[in-house]
Parts: sequence; structure tokens; C-alpha cells
Amino acid sequence: MDRDKLIKKLKTLKQYNRLSIEEIEKLADQKLMNEELLVSFVGLNANEKKRALELYNRYLDEHAFEALAEKSTLINLVYLEILNDRIKLFIEQEGKDKAGAIPIKMTEQLIANTSQIMELKEKLGMMKDVESESALELMNELKEKALAYYETHAGCSVIKCPYCQQLFNLLMDVTNLSPEKCSFFKGTLLYNLPLLNLYHLKRVTKEEVAAILGTHINYVDYIYNNLYLKELNNDTKN
Repeated sequence: MDRDKLIKKLKTLKQYNRLSIEEIEKLADQKLMNEELLVSFVGLNANEKKRALELYNRYLDEHAFEALAEKSTLINLVYLEILNDRIKLFIEQEGKDKAGAIPIKMTEQLIANTSQIMELKEKLGMMKDVESESALELMNELKEKALAYYETHAGCSVIKCPYCQQLFNLLMDVTNLSPEKCSFFKGTLLYNLPLLNLYHLKRVTKEEVAAILGTHINYVDYIYNNLYLKELNNDTKN
């Protein structure tokens, strides 16, 4: 479902009428993410998919996974853990039906899955004993995750804490900054005098001006004929 449509739908539901717009947007993002995850958990039954989502979100809350590769590895980990539960139930039922008999192949599969689960947890750094880690080690780990997040979200003023996953604003201190005239606007119109000077001198094409400004070529015609040339004529007269 489209995100905007889902947000509008959630706003109309009675159980969410006390939530703020930020909380509704967060809920919508969670629902959309869950829908995408369900595709990754194909092959599991309804109850298993529900447990898989709960386990995935719990791991996500407990650990600061931001990179796409980490989340992809986490999906594989959760999938294997749910399959392990299914194998254990199968072994239990076999024991009941066959007087305690142990299915060798399924037991071997359980051992192989468990070994792979441990490897994936080690890869994700989930095997560390948090209490035994020093404060410096924990800080460096969070710092690495924070830097990785900032690199992939450059220019964003709203960012996510790599520890608690909550959003917060980065506010710039403007105490020592001086105001300067914006060179790409004239009033509220997108406009750049040096660029139009180059266009007037045929140093750049109309298409290049439009590409730089991010507009249609008709807009270039408009500002050139109605603003630039008029200012140029006025300067010539004066």
C-alpha cells in the first residue's frame, strides 16, 4: 500500500485517534516494513510469520542494526530460528507417535541450522556479553554505527539514534553565522544572474541552464525574457 494512503487510512481509525501525526507516520512505516518482511518469510505459516515478525522487531530494538546487509542477515537468522522451532515440534511429535524414537535426519538438520544460527549471530555481533564489555568498547561500537548512519543519511536534519532507535533533530548553532543573499533566487523565483549571463553570451545552452536549475526549458525562456532582458535593458538605459 502507498505510504500516504496508509497514513490517511490510519487517521480515520478510532483506535488511533489519540495518536499524533508523528506516531501515526511511525506506525505506518512499521506496517509497511512488516508487509515487506512477510515476503521474505515466504514458506512459513501464518503463526510462524507472526512469530518471525515479533522476533525480528525485538532483535531490531535490542541491537542497532542500520545497514541493509545487517537487516538482510537478520532476516535469514530469524527465518532459521523459526524453522528450528518447526523441526523441534516435528521431533517432539515423532517421539510421541513412535515411542520415543528420534528422527536422525531431522536431528541432523536441527544441529546444522543451530550451527548456522550461531554463525549469523556472531556475524551480527549478537554473541557479545554486554556486561563484560567496557564502556569504551560499547561507545566505539555505537560510534561506528552512528557514523555509518550519518554517511548514508547525509544532509538530513532528522536522524535516528543508533542505540534507542528514536528520531531526533540536529539543530545548527547560527550564533557566528552571517546572513548572505541567496544567489539562486530572485524574490521567490528560481534565478541565477551569473548563469543567465553565460546563457546570454551563448556560453551555455538553454537545456544546460534548465538542467542546472532543475526546471523545464520553458521556465528558462520565461526568466530570460521577462527578468534578465528587462534588467539588462534598464541597466543599458541608465
